Amino acid sequence: MSHSDPADDLKSAYRRLEEAIGDVARLEGAQGVMLEWIVVTAHQRYDEDGDPKVQIGQWLPDGMDVPYHRVMGLLDYALTMRRGEILQD
Repeated sequence: MSHSDPADDLKSAYRRLEEAIGDVARLEGAQGVMLEWIVVTAHQRYDEDGDPKVQIGQWLPDGMDVPYHRVMGLLDYALTMRRGEILQD
């Protein structure tokens, strides 16, 4: 019985994630080559006492170390755009 290497599984998952992000971007009208991406998630669970716990995750290409100024720039731009949309509503 062969077991897959967790590192290979993770690399494969990141590859599928990047492909999925590219597919969604293309279907939403994005053109050109995707240079950078960040996925932010929120996960909720309950501890043994029934208290809610929230974990915020940040997923970067291939789990790599993207320089802080690049990550913060992308997130700040996205936040600024979202705030603009809210103000228009």
